[in-house]
Amino acid sequence: MDNFIYITDDFLFFCIGLLLLYLFILVVASHFKRTNYPKAQKQYHCAILVPAGSLLPSMYQEAYEFITYKDLLEAIHSLDKERYKLVILLSDKSSSLSSHFLEKIYNAYDAGIQAIQLHTVVNEHKGIRKHFHVLSEEINNSLFRSGNTQIGFSSNLFGTNMAFDLEWLQKNQKTARTNLERKLFKQNIYIEYLPDVIVYCDSAPVYPYRRRIRKTLSYLLPSLLEGNWNFCNRIAQQLIPSPIKLCTFVSIWTLLITGYSWTSSLKWWILLLGSAITYSLAIPDYLVEDKKKQKHSIWRKRH
Repeated sequence: MDNFIYITDDFLFFCIGLLLLYLFILVVASHFKRTNYPKAQKQYHCAILVPAGSLLPSMYQEAYEFITYKDLLEAIHSLDKERYKLVILLSDKSSSLSSHFLEKIYNAYDAGIQAIQLHTVVNEHKGIRKHFHVLSEEINNSLFRSGNTQIGFSSNLFGTNMAFDLEWLQKNQKTARTNLERKLFKQNIYIEYLPDVIVYCDSAPVYPYRRRIRKTLSYLLPSLLEGNWNFCNRIAQQLIPSPIKLCTFVSIWTLLITGYSWTSSLKWWILLLGSAITYSLAIPDYLVEDKKKQKHSIWRKRH
């Protein structure tokens, strides 16, 4: 019995240790300075699609052309390729756009980028449940979007607040629920992430794709045989548990193994500290600053 527990303990430590090392590399890479794209040499026209019934985002200095739709597929295929080169799909929760929004997208498109994931920032995240949801998404932004692109892999798509080459989108968007991310990865098309091109939302947008583990794994072997490491990286990341689930499991196992054999638990306490440091580095400053401001305001009220 003792041998079985020690073998299981070593196996779990090896697997989770490798996973945390991988995540640590991604989060460190996400803090590297990003290379800005040079100014676009051409003038492009962009259509911004917004679901009908939602409020149009407030605008800054740039000129925007919003098109509302009831049927996304019909709206995409009705756009004139001679007039528009780019199309942006915004969430129905979007409330405003960051400054120089289109300019930065045009710069990336002019450099040959066909698919771009924009940075979604949720304005309202009061309450424990909402705050943890926003926290989890920002950690995903740091690891699987910013971290991926900094080491040469494609960004993960969120499913909304995205920009595409119109011609590619019209060829590949067959239904309203077509998984565009999977098509991009299968075609080995690079997906860029622009963290400073921000779509502010009043509440968290809904992820439009169903997470099907079995179907995801079915693409792993063909991707390995084709040498599509970009897609292999994405498949592996879909299998990684959420930060809360991973930290909860490591915490529980650490306590159990501490009670069983404290000498064997030392490595798990180090691993638990490493996971806390990794995920802490992935949390953006604005979420930490918001919590500090709340604490200071409570202190002022009490005193």
